[in-house]
Amino acid sequence: MSEQPLWQPSAPRIAESNMTAFMQRVNATYDKNFLNYSSLYEWSVARPEQFWTAVWDFCEVISARRGERVLTNGEQMPGAKWFPDARLNFAENLLSRRGAGDALVFW
Repeated sequence: MSEQPLWQPSAPRIAESNMTAFMQRVNATYDKNFLNYSSLYEWSVARPEQFWTAVWDFCEVISARRGERVLTNGEQMPGAKWFPDARLNFAENLLSRRGAGDALVFW
């Protein structure tokens, strides 16, 4: 069986992707030099609190408060709690973007 991918994005598509923008933000914020998904993934596993804080910030989560704690009971999967002190309105975050696209799709 071949290990070749069925599809691979072009260089311009990669450069314009949200994943590339996220890696660039993480590199600048945490003084890293991630050049690909694999290296970012390894960091996310080794430093989950930093990774998920970076995701929260990059996604511009709207909240009354994030809280100081990012992860509690991290050794208990399942059972870990992410941002246990956060208070946010899920619908506010879903509907925060404006544009011509669908706000919500139900299947």
